Amino acid sequence: MKVIILHGDDTQKSYARLRIFIDVAKERSWEVNYIDESAQSFEEILSASSLFGNERFFILKDVKKLGKKEYLWLNKRQEDLSGTLIIYNEGPLNAATVKNFSIGTKVEEYKLPVLLWNFLDNLLPGKGEFCVRSLHKILEKQPVEFVFSLISKHIRDIYWAKVDAASAGFPFWKINKLKSQASKFDVLSLQKLISVLSAIDIDVKTSKADLISELDLVLLKHLE
Repeated sequence: MKVIILHGDDTQKSYARLRIFIDVAKERSWEVNYIDESAQSFEEILSASSLFGNERFFILKDVKKLGKKEYLWLNKRQEDLSGTLIIYNEGPLNAATVKNFSIGTKVEEYKLPVLLWNFLDNLLPGKGEFCVRSLHKILEKQPVEFVFSLISKHIRDIYWAKVDAASAGFPFWKINKLKSQASKFDVLSLQKLISVLSAIDIDVKTSKADLISELDLVLLKHLE
C-alpha cells in the first residue's frame, strides 16, 4: 500500500492537493473510501476486498483516530495491503506523529510563505498600520478569502490559548507562541474581534461588504 501524508499551515495548497488525488482516483474508477465516515475499524477498512475488483483509494482526515495499535498494524501490513492511503491533516503535524509511519511513507508538507507567518505573528495591539501594509503585500500573491480565513483562525487560536490553553491540543511550541501573543490582548478585546470577523464573513457572503476594505478597517481599528 502506498501511504501519503498531506499536511502543513498552507491549508489551501494541501487541500487542493487532496482534491487532485480524489479527482484522479475518480477518473480512474478507483474505489474511494472515506475512513472517517465508516463505522468499521481502521484495520477492517484497509483489509476488506474491493467489491468490484477496482483499485482502492482511502482517505483519513482525522489522524487522531490512529493509536499505537493502528500504527503498528499498518507498518507491519503495509507491503501486503493494496491501494493508496491519503492521510490529510488540516494544519501541520508534529514530528512525533509523522515518525509513527513507516520509512516508505511519502510526506508532503505545505508551508505558509514567511511574509504570511510574519503578518500573523504581528497581529498585535499597536501594529495596525504595519499589518495593513503587510496585508496588501500578501494580497499581491494570495487570495483575500484565504488570508481572511487565516486571520480568523489565528485570532480564535490566540483567544483559546488565553482562556484555556490546556484544552487546545496544540504542540508545545505553538502554545507558547500563542500565549505570548495572547498576553498583549485582554479577553474582551479578543471576543469583540472574533465577533467582528464573524460579522464580516456573513456580510461578504451576502455581498454586503468588500472584504479587503473591511480587513483594512478591522486592522486599523482593533490593532490601533
